[in-house]
Amino acid sequence: MLSIISSGLLSANKEISTISNNISNANSTGYKRSTMEFQDIYAKTSDQIDNAITGMGARNSGMRVIHSQGSLETTGMTLDLGISGYGMFVGTDPVDGGRSYTRDGSFSLNEAGQMITNTGNILMSTTGEPITIPFRVMNNDTSGQYLDVNSILINARGEVSADYGTNVKLQLGQIGLARFRNVNGLTQRGLNEFEASNLSGLPTFGAPVDGVFGQIVQGSIEASNTDVSNEMVMMMRAQQAFGASSRLVQAEADIVSTFTKG
Repeated sequence: MLSIISSGLLSANKEISTISNNISNANSTGYKRSTMEFQDIYAKTSDQIDNAITGMGARNSGMRVIHSQGSLETTGMTLDLGISGYGMFVGTDPVDGGRSYTRDGSFSLNEAGQMITNTGNILMSTTGEPITIPFRVMNNDTSGQYLDVNSILINARGEVSADYGTNVKLQLGQIGLARFRNVNGLTQRGLNEFEASNLSGLPTFGAPVDGVFGQIVQGSIEASNTDVSNEMVMMMRAQQAFGASSRLVQAEADIVSTFTKG
């Protein structure tokens, strides 16, 4: 009996931890909430009629990330990008070249003018190359003057352009997106980034708006898909389950103590 009660305590504790993490990341850009999945444990008893199956508690069968769309919040920042629909941004680690995937569109520019994620990974274009925005360019006329970047435009198709002065406009590439056969099979890396795994399958790359890929919304970021109200309800349920299991442990300990003294 004690092992069954202990499995309930462990399950409730894991659920409380997962819900707490969801709540703490309710304001994290691009965060995807997680849920714990549990399985019943059964044992066949040969001494019961028709080999009846008896419950033996519960066990954790893994964590599942819910990749539903979060709401898009307007920031007005030029390099804040949200995805309306499917797809994930593709980042490359500048040190080891590893690929990561995220819905967090809070981008900035590094010293080379490359668009990077908030973890420093380089944003990839549809051609697999970095998106680079020069800070200064040579004027088209014969003056030999350099012009600073005035504005950056990223349209729904992820096409990046920049204006310099009054007469220079450069097309700088198109942001690439990735999709997976089984997005729930992605491996979490932390900081709202994911890696491909055997369960997720290899990524399919494409351009925003094309086919099933979502469109880019400049000046917006995707909020967490955590609903704090729902999480609080689930937290209360998990805490009640933990409290009930704790009381059962105490009751079992009292029974054992009584028989031991007797």
